[in-house]
Amino acid sequence: MHRALRLAHCSDIHLDSDYYGGDWNRARHDRDRALFESLLEAICTGQPDLLLLAGDLFDHNRATVDTVEWACERLAALPFPVVMIPGNHDCLAENAVYHRHDFAAAGLHLLLDPAGQMLTLPELGVAVWGRGLVDHHPGHRPLADPPARPDPGLWYLGLAHGVHVPAAGESRNSSPIHAHEIENADFDYLALGHIHCARDVSAGATTAWYSGAPHPVLGEPGSFLSVQLSPGAPADVRVCPVTPVR
Repeated sequence: MHRALRLAHCSDIHLDSDYYGGDWNRARHDRDRALFESLLEAICTGQPDLLLLAGDLFDHNRATVDTVEWACERLAALPFPVVMIPGNHDCLAENAVYHRHDFAAAGLHLLLDPAGQMLTLPELGVAVWGRGLVDHHPGHRPLADPPARPDPGLWYLGLAHGVHVPAAGESRNSSPIHAHEIENADFDYLALGHIHCARDVSAGATTAWYSGAPHPVLGEPGSFLSVQLSPGAPADVRVCPVTPVR
């Protein structure tokens, strides 16, 4: 029997965005850190059972040791588990930040296998699946053939980072996520990253959303999602604003 589950879903933090030194970039570096702390504070207010981070925690694989250690400390201090995947900016290239640092030592759960990886959190009654992104190109299919639900007694969650392609649509974009792939998946909730605005792209019985980014974009405020899963009820997804940092 499923228990009720509350999720927080965020993505596209982009720490160390274009950080090459200098006063302007240093101010941006500090602003992005402050915004990340504002995001985590807002997430904690909702008291989730689990945080899903759907890629691009870092803006690139040149993220400094100081930034990586700082981010790990902030995430490790949260009173709930964190499950995350790489995105196209912090992908699993040879110099990947995820190869150079031990995120597991900070208590974080990373899904890095390019073939797909399943994580079970029995204390929450949850199974989470995601795929590591090595090369952001049109042949990379983040949601191709995810495995069937591993246990009917567990909530089944997915993580993917890429571009949504509507039903009957075609795409030359890198890392396409097709509507029919969402519809055919067996997830109770699919947490998506890459699009910087909160968007509902659910299909069939699969609830799927982009969380947006903590940074305001195109006139929309920064955001994350609060998701309530309850037995016998549709997923309740709420868009939560992130307080901007001046």
